[in-house]
This record gives sequence, structure tokens and C-alpha cells, in this order.
Amino acid sequence: MKTNNIKNLIWLLIMWIPLSVMAQDAPEEPMAPEIVKATFENGLAINNQTVQTVDKGYIDFNIQHRFGLIDKASDLYGIYAPSNIRLFFGYGVTKKLSVGAAATKNKQLYDFSMKYKLLQQKTSGMPVSVTFAGNAAIKGGEKTSIMNQDNTYKFAHRMSYFGELMVGRKFNSKFSGQVGVHYAHYNMVDSATLYEHHDFYGVSAVARYKFSPQGSFMVEYDHPLNVSNIAEAIRPMPNLGLGLEFSTGYHQFQIFVCNSNGILDQEAKYFNHNDFKNLGVPGYLIGFNITRQFGLGE
Repeated sequence: MKTNNIKNLIWLLIMWIPLSVMAQDAPEEPMAPEIVKATFENGLAINNQTVQTVDKGYIDFNIQHRFGLIDKASDLYGIYAPSNIRLFFGYGVTKKLSVGAAATKNKQLYDFSMKYKLLQQKTSGMPVSVTFAGNAAIKGGEKTSIMNQDNTYKFAHRMSYFGELMVGRKFNSKFSGQVGVHYAHYNMVDSATLYEHHDFYGVSAVARYKFSPQGSFMVEYDHPLNVSNIAEAIRPMPNLGLGLEFSTGYHQFQIFVCNSNGILDQEAKYFNHNDFKNLGVPGYLIGFNITRQFGLGE
């Protein structure tokens, strides 16, 4: 009996050894590439859109505030000066598509926007994220202020449009950057100053460096390209912004200094008349963005 048990044990060992060796020698299956998340903390970086969209099923509420130009101590260096503010609500329709609506104080602008992720950066294979953002804006106010040169009014005179294609990359856990090309169209402009310049285009760049789990340093630059035929005194100027961002999950706070008092994309990029290089005149202002996301659940 004991002999049979010993024989059975030997046979089990003989059968187990080659199976064990084969299992060790079998090549491991390569891991599927994963989507790189959080290139930026949210859809805004100072005055620019980012490649991020609103998460599916989430509401995104954003307050964008710009104080007046930093000038005199009597107005607390712009804090007491006339300010501009924009209130934005966005919603993540899918993992790639988000839509939004907003109201801006200056010029009484009401805009409807969308963002769509065309490509998403992955741990291998796809090195960048590509997102398109666009809006259509309506200018409020009395009809008498929106007449053309023939003193006629059309609702279309109130409309402007903006579109931007952005390419972003998260290089590592600390540094992210993106570049973009943008275009804007105004149905009606002041022919005496803009020389029937209805269409604008330019380039932009945004970078973020995380110096702590919650804190980041941010920089942006916007440059209009086809504005050389506009009088220098009213020519759209490049925008430079420097700031800090503090993020705690679904809440972000950005405070910064920039030279554009417009907030809506086309206004910030193509109706900025402050020269950031001329430090002899007031050209900079303080601003902040507050963003909060709310999940609606399944």
C-alpha cells in the first residue's frame, strides 16, 4: 500500500514539473495602452481653453473675474476699478463631448459652446491629445447700438463665432503643455477702425507645472496674426498671462496677472489693446477663475 502511494506521488511530480516550467516560460501578454488623464485640471487655463472636457454626467460651473487695470493706489490697483465677469455652466454629454452656456458682463455677451476630444493621449501609441472647442456668441444691448453703416438692424449683427484646435501633451506627472490655432468671425465690426476686418486668426500656447499635489504654476500666450493692416492704436495685441492654480479634486482656483480684460475667447484674443511689453502705461490686471464640478450620478 505504501509502495503504491509512493509511486502515485512520483508520477504527480513528474507531471507537475514540465507544466510548471512551461508556465514560467510562457511570454507575458503586453498591457493595453491606457488613456493619459488630467493633462490639465479643468477646461480653462487663465484665458485659454484646454484639451480637457467636462466629465460625462458632470456639471461644470465656472466664475471668471477680471479686475480693472493695475494703475492707482486710489482704486486699490484695479480692485475698485470697473471689472468684467463671466458665468459659465457646462455639461459632459459623453466622455468626449461637452457643451456649455455663459453670460459675460462687458458687451452683454451670451454664448453657447462645445468641446470635442478628437484624439486622446495614451501611455503608448498616441503621444498627444487633440480637442476642438468652439462657441457662438450673441451681443446684447439696444438695437440702436448695433446698426450697420446704412442704419439698418439685423439680429445677425449681434453674432460672433470662435473655433480653436488644440494639441496637448502631459509630459510627466508635473509638466503639461499645449498649443492651438484659433479663428474668430464677427458679423459686424466698426468699419471706421477695423477696416471691415471681420475675420481673425492666431496661435496660442499654455503650460502648467505642478509644484505640489494641489498647486501649479501656469503661463499662457496668445498672438493674433492677421492684424497688421489695423491702426496701431487699436490693433489687437498679444496676451501674456502668469498665474497659480490650486486644485482639490473637483474644485479649482486660479489667480493670475494678464494684460487682457476680455474673457470670452474671441474678446480676449482679438479685442485686447493692452501692450504687455510697455510697462510705462497701465496694461496688466489681476484676475481669477473658480471652477466647480458636480456629479449627477448614474
